[in-house]
Amino acid sequence: MSQQRLMSYFERRVRSLLLERGAEPAGFWEYFARQEPSDEAILGLLAVSAASDEWSSLGAGFPSRFEALAALPEADRAAICREFRRLLAAVTHHC
Repeated sequence: MSQQRLMSYFERRVRSLLLERGAEPAGFWEYFARQEPSDEAILGLLAVSAASDEWSSLGAGFPSRFEALAALPEADRAAICREFRRLLAAVTHHC
């Protein structure tokens, strides 16, 4: 899988987690809203988030999200975390 496709996949996961499921009662965003989430916490959440039908077709070459995230350069992982924080701020600001 290309690095660009991996980035696109994880950016979609961030949006899905925060915009579709994060605002559910007892959602994880409340926990993150109380403190600045570390990159490790964000990447861990993405790695263990509910399985997606997309992964089986997109995950070629990586048996799990853990390996796929680890394969991304540090700058790309940091960009994913920045997007998570940006969307988290937007979600918590509107709630």
